[in-house]
Amino acid sequence: MMYRVILLPRAEKQLRKIKERELLGAFRQCLRDISVQPFRKSKVGALKNVFGHGFNYRGTAYRVAYLMDTEEHVIYIIGLGSHEGFWDDIKRWYLKC
Repeated sequence: MMYRVILLPRAEKQLRKIKERELLGAFRQCLRDISVQPFRKSKVGALKNVFGHGFNYRGTAYRVAYLMDTEEHVIYIIGLGSHEGFWDDIKRWYLKC
């Protein structure tokens, strides 16, 4: 069963900043992959409810972080971007909420 993907405002803003067409397409494909197979790796510790999915593009690692509502079959994308400092940024945001 496919999950519905909703980008939170923070993630929408991050996606709008991507100007390179191929990279934007790679992120969109990543979101489709997540909607089909959302139960990838879950983070531990302070981010124990956060899931992540990643891909490489032109030698750079990119990540997408998301939360899931399994009852409603909805995935909430909380952030996306290059791997460098990504999880630290997600952790700061997550702990504020």
